[in-house]
Amino acid sequence: MSNSVTGLLAMQQALATTGHNVANANTPGYSRQRVNLTTMPPQFQQGSYVGSGVQVASITRSYDQFITSQLNSATSENNRLSFLKDFTSQATQLLGDTSTGIAQQTQDFFNATQAIASNPTDPTARSAFLGSAQALTNEFNRIDSQLQNLDSQIGQQASDIGRQINTYAGQIASLNGEISKALATNPNAPPNDLMDQRDLLINKISEQINVTANSDNQGNINLTLASGQSLVLNDHATTVSVGNLPSGLNVTLGGADITSRVTGGTLGGMLQAQSQLVTPLRNQLGRAALVLADQVNQNQTAGVDLNGNPGTNLFTDVSGFAPQTTALPTNQGTGSAVGTYTDPTLLTGQTYQARFDGANWQVRTQPDNGAAPLTVASGGTLSLPGMNVTFSGAPQSGDVLNILPTVGAAGKIGVVQQSPSGVAAAAAGQPAYSRDNTQIQALFNLGSTTLVGQSAAGALDGSSLTDTISSAVSQAGAYAGQIQLSAQAASTTLQNLTAQQQSVSGVNLDEEAANLMKYQQAYQALSQSISSSNVMFQSLLSAFR
Repeated sequence: MSNSVTGLLAMQQALATTGHNVANANTPGYSRQRVNLTTMPPQFQQGSYVGSGVQVASITRSYDQFITSQLNSATSENNRLSFLKDFTSQATQLLGDTSTGIAQQTQDFFNATQAIASNPTDPTARSAFLGSAQALTNEFNRIDSQLQNLDSQIGQQASDIGRQINTYAGQIASLNGEISKALATNPNAPPNDLMDQRDLLINKISEQINVTANSDNQGNINLTLASGQSLVLNDHATTVSVGNLPSGLNVTLGGADITSRVTGGTLGGMLQAQSQLVTPLRNQLGRAALVLADQVNQNQTAGVDLNGNPGTNLFTDVSGFAPQTTALPTNQGTGSAVGTYTDPTLLTGQTYQARFDGANWQVRTQPDNGAAPLTVASGGTLSLPGMNVTFSGAPQSGDVLNILPTVGAAGKIGVVQQSPSGVAAAAAGQPAYSRDNTQIQALFNLGSTTLVGQSAAGALDGSSLTDTISSAVSQAGAYAGQIQLSAQAASTTLQNLTAQQQSVSGVNLDEEAANLMKYQQAYQALSQSISSSNVMFQSLLSAFR
């Protein structure tokens, strides 16, 4: 009878566990549980060992650490590329294509000079030229403004992600404490549901940022970032902070800058969108706008207008532009920098980062091209291609300044010449209403002159304004196409790994139904055994009455 009773108790737990599986078949993160049975120690009776029944050794979950680790990595990569796919689609739509977007409007602006060249005194041609100039600057302004808006949206979303990561990390740390305590009490009774909850939270963090999970011998799972710093260590979570500077997102962990180490999850996608699309695109368009304003204004001020007066600027003067410099929030000192342009045609299109080593600022291009850094003392001025940067303040060792030479310049260019007669079509010294077209023809030639990014003044070994803008549009489109393909591959990988994980941990209702029948039949048989034993016991008692 006692053997049957142990069997009944074991089958009760088996039935309860199977019911638990069925109830959680659609619960996110749930792993199928199974009852592990073992025989009870036999008893030595009358010269032989007699079985003592069955007992539940443990209730464990169907779980594969290797697949789970792969799934978390795939989740992180898929979310990174999924964000990039959506973002690049929005960004490239702003640009149009090379036949209808800003590239074509740039060409239209230069082409509009030809009507004036054919008839320098025609007010209609002059008005049309000013209209094309206004349309071009409006397009520069619109694209830069909308790219800046997209960048601001990234900042808002990234701040929310930072808060989510901290919430999940805190919950994981709390679960670590509960799980390790439970395992310390009874190593053979793992808290499966708590462990599932923790795995689900780790997967949710992987959606947002790349992490590595490592388990210890006490039941804790510790999370580290690529920097090697701990996000979760036992029952303690370190705070992640995310800010959006003009130079891009800044991510800190416990006050330490880890921005360059964030390469996965939605947050990694945001950082990549800024560093590989938004900032380069705004920088290239800004450089084109700056060179356009500088060169066209030089052309106009060198000639005379329709009334024979010296020409004036067509676009915003270069003095109205300035490089952006931003300090990291982790800086301990008050170091700062101010930039001024010397020759916009020499600007390389690169951004720079200055790091103070305790004695001097070390300035490198971004991304780092491996060249030796340029060195300048605090209070000194550094000459960079196309501009000078003057450093000031009291920096501390390790402080960082980001220098963005032309980001935002496309949003500042405007048309300042409002009078059609103010367009300088003739060369200097020509009288009023001259039919000379020297100056306006030279302006047309600017469109194909390879002066953007030239190595030295007059070298003409750079690219033309029209080619520079077309190249920026084409590169953005190519980058978006590459991301689309990578995102499709990452999605397929994630689907395959999810299917593998579910084949191991997922609840199969058909299998559970079969288990219910098996355990129910065993329970009924054991009940009948107890009933038969009871009849025999009662018969034995009756024999002695």
